[in-house]
Amino acid sequence: MLLSSPAEVAPTLASFYALGAKRNGWLFHRSLAGHADADRAALRAAGLDVAPLEQDGRMVFSEISLGITVDEYVHAWEPELDAALARGFDAAWWARFPIGPDATILDRSVEYDAAWDEHFHDKPCVSLCLFIVGDAERAGRSVQLAATHDAVL
Repeated sequence: MLLSSPAEVAPTLASFYALGAKRNGWLFHRSLAGHADADRAALRAAGLDVAPLEQDGRMVFSEISLGITVDEYVHAWEPELDAALARGFDAAWWARFPIGPDATILDRSVEYDAAWDEHFHDKPCVSLCLFIVGDAERAGRSVQLAATHDAVL
């Protein structure tokens, strides 16, 4: 999903995770290292009841650094996913911190998202990838990101 500003991130994620919870999803959020508490607070402020979801094992926050390898990005959380599916969840509803507006990071994310898409294409995983882009970049980024995403909104 292409967003115009960071202010759109928490409401978008809160809606996504609320829908996932209604559909028996296990919610997995990736935060940048050192940002999980701020992400929790932002989601709470946007209306998601985070604490009970975490207490019930329905939601997990995991922190990563921007230096994570493609392999780690794709595979590091699989043991948790497998355990959640074994506990009876129908699918993982996964999202991460937004990428952008820095063009270098946006360009770098394509490799990671392509590996993600290839690996999870036939697995029970609903992913929401957020990108913050300016209006001038919107059309070009939409085409670029469409190559590794089922839809670009």
